[in-house]
Amino acid sequence: MNTCQPVDLPESVAASSRSTGRGRDVAFTLIELLVVIAIIGVLASLIVGLSSYSARKSKESRIRTELNQLVTAIESYHARFGHYPKDNVANKVPLVVNPVTNALFYELGGTVLDNAAGVFRTREGQETINVTDIQAYFNVEGFVNSSTDPKQVKSFTTFKKKQYEDLFLNAAPDVELLVVPVAWPLKPSAPPPPIPSRPGLNPWRYVSTSPTNNPTTFDLWAEYVDGNRIRIICNWSKDILEKQ
Repeated sequence: MNTCQPVDLPESVAASSRSTGRGRDVAFTLIELLVVIAIIGVLASLIVGLSSYSARKSKESRIRTELNQLVTAIESYHARFGHYPKDNVANKVPLVVNPVTNALFYELGGTVLDNAAGVFRTREGQETINVTDIQAYFNVEGFVNSSTDPKQVKSFTTFKKKQYEDLFLNAAPDVELLVVPVAWPLKPSAPPPPIPSRPGLNPWRYVSTSPTNNPTTFDLWAEYVDGNRIRIICNWSKDILEKQ
């Protein structure tokens, strides 16, 4: 009579059996968990760093694109009129130029003089400004690139609505300024805004009367806050400068 005899399994089969759960349970040790958490932290910091870098580069690219647009328009203006757009000379002796409030929006876009209403209108008719406000905020008598005949007005560039803002939040006076595509931060800890009465407004800076950096042409630059520093992108250097 045949009897069943026990069969010894090979060691590889026995090990496989143990690994499927019939042996000891498989679990992470504390050290392994700490290593995994550390790796996740490093990856997260890299992602945040790359995101911040990408955001900063995008900001710089937008500013440079608009800087080039304005430089081209100003040079075209010079070719037509033989001089650069006037800046805001706040005082002649000694010379003091206010680079923040300038009439570039009106001079480069062109205006039509409406004698009956006593105002200058942009070529599209969307914005108006009166003579009194021109003198008060730009220190000029009027605009060179202007005429009562719209056909005589030259538009050196076209501005999108987000490229200019009101100097004042209320309805009057209605004064427009070209603005940098990066707003001034509203945080209390941020550097003082260019125009204290209008927090967040960040105009382009412009000087054509005895400019410091481009003596024979004009200085045009944007300032923006990066952390706790003020960066400068300008037409006299390809580098990003830091305001002292």
